Amino acid sequence: MKLDYCKDDMILKVYPTVSACFEEAFSLMKKHFWMLILIIFVGAAIETPMWLMQQTKPSADGIDFTFSFLQLIQVVYYFGIATVYSYGVIHVFTKVARKKDFVFEETLLGFRTYSRVILSRLLVMLVVGLGLILLLIPGLFLACRLVFVPYLIMDKKHGVVDSLKISYYMTRGYFGTIFGMGILSFVIIILGLVLLGFGILISLVWINTAFAVFYNAAEDLHYIDACKEADVVPEEKEVA
Repeated sequence: MKLDYCKDDMILKVYPTVSACFEEAFSLMKKHFWMLILIIFVGAAIETPMWLMQQTKPSADGIDFTFSFLQLIQVVYYFGIATVYSYGVIHVFTKVARKKDFVFEETLLGFRTYSRVILSRLLVMLVVGLGLILLLIPGLFLACRLVFVPYLIMDKKHGVVDSLKISYYMTRGYFGTIFGMGILSFVIIILGLVLLGFGILISLVWINTAFAVFYNAAEDLHYIDACKEADVVPEEKEVA
C-alpha cells in the first residue's frame, strides 16, 4: 500500500496499489480457499449454458429464427441469472476483504435486489459501450471509473444511478491502478489456463479477492467524500 500523510487529520493514510491489493488478496484467500473455489466453480457452471448456446451457428439459408430465439434466451439468462449470481459473489468477496465469515447462501443475495442488479449492469454496459463506440479510450476510462457499481449496490444498497455517481467519484485518481489491476488479472488468467481447469479457478478467486480489497480500501478512504460530491446520503458503515 502507498502511504500518504494527511495534514488535516494528522495521520498516515493507506492508499491501495496494484501490487498491494494482490498481495493482500493472496494472504486473505487462504482462510476460505476451498469455499471460494466452490463459489467460483458454481459461477462457471452457471455460465456454461451461455457458452454452449454461443457454439450454435445460424443457418446459411435465410434467417434462422431458432438461432435468434437462442440468442434471446442467452441474453435473458445472462442478466436474469448469471449477472445476479455474480453480484452475490461480489458481496461474499467483500466480506473476505474485511476478514468476515460468510456462508455459501450469501452468493444468492443478489436475487434480493434483483431489479437494481439487472438495471445497474444494463446501464454500465450502455455507458461503457457508448464510450467504446466513440473511441476506445473513453470506454476503457468509464469501465474503470464504474468498477465499484456492483459493490455499492450490494454493500451500500444504493440505487442504480447513485451507485454510478459514487463509483465515478470514488475511483478518481485510480484509473492507472484499476487499469493495472486489469492487465495483471489478464496475465494471471493466462497463467491459470496453463495449469488447466483448476488453475483458472484459483486465478479467478485471487482476482476477485484483489478487487474486493481495492474496493474496501477505497471505501474507507473516499466513500463519504464521494457521496458528498454525488449529493447522495451515505449509508452507515456496517458494525462488525
